[in-house]
Amino acid sequence: MAQQSRIESRRRRRTKSTVVGVVTITVVLALLAGAGWLGWRAYASSHAARVSTAAHSQGRSTPPTSSQPTGSLAASATRTADTSQAVSSQPDSATSKAAAASISAVKKAAVSFPNAPRISASTPSINHLHPRHKYIALTLDDGYNYQPEMLALLKQYDARCTTFLVGSWAQTHKSDLEAMNDAGFEIGNHSWSHPFLTKLSSSQIRSQLTRTQRVITSVTGNQAPYLRPPYGATDSTVKSTAASLGYRIVMWNRSFGDSGRGATPKKLYANVVTAHGGVQPGDVILCHWGSKPSYEALKRILPDLQARGFQFVTISELIADSK
Repeated sequence: MAQQSRIESRRRRRTKSTVVGVVTITVVLALLAGAGWLGWRAYASSHAARVSTAAHSQGRSTPPTSSQPTGSLAASATRTADTSQAVSSQPDSATSKAAAASISAVKKAAVSFPNAPRISASTPSINHLHPRHKYIALTLDDGYNYQPEMLALLKQYDARCTTFLVGSWAQTHKSDLEAMNDAGFEIGNHSWSHPFLTKLSSSQIRSQLTRTQRVITSVTGNQAPYLRPPYGATDSTVKSTAASLGYRIVMWNRSFGDSGRGATPKKLYANVVTAHGGVQPGDVILCHWGSKPSYEALKRILPDLQARGFQFVTISELIADSK
């Protein structure tokens, strides 16, 4: 019995020791876990504070020059230190308003040219000017049978031209009109359907011009204040109606002669370069899109005249350089 009592006592002591060990380990692990959690919370709080401070500091700093808005938006965008954040949070709204304003301005300017000089029925037509430099204006009419190759050739020689387009053609060839505009060409008015304007009433003339101008404006966002009457036909009614819309009539004093039969590149070259005493500064030269002889003649005319010091410019540039 005594022996059995001693065995039972030792068993109870081992059990108690085991329980104490387990409890001790559990407590130690819990303490370690708690310490780790408290350390992580302290780090997270510190990191968040640093991020918040940096963000606050950056928000108060001046945006880089490359990100600054331009134009009228710039003034409102820099009015306060926090405005840059407000603008960036509403880019779609600002862009939409700017686009709507631009469209509205284009519609209002459909038949007038911003900052154009005042034109009256007595304003003389342009057919030759007297520039200070060796400037000449190569003008291209119609648009019928337009050749991208001719445009590429003119761009190759940096020949900036004024083109007078028929509205009905431009309406169905807006991509070509856009290509001319992108090349730096000045887009003028050549009526809607190429009639003799002298045979129309003032209201009919106005319709011919405004319909064409709206097509030009819808593509270019702008318009040149120049009209070339089809066939060069003009009278007092044409002049007064054109003037009321802000157009100055542009004729010519030298022509390729490419609208008649028998045109050859050799003849056209002579018409432009050597006929009537030869080409002179201030000449306004008439040419037509779609004329194969004109295209072939231009291959000689452009490099030859540039070698002589002539520069091909728009009507507006010619006017600006003239005495």
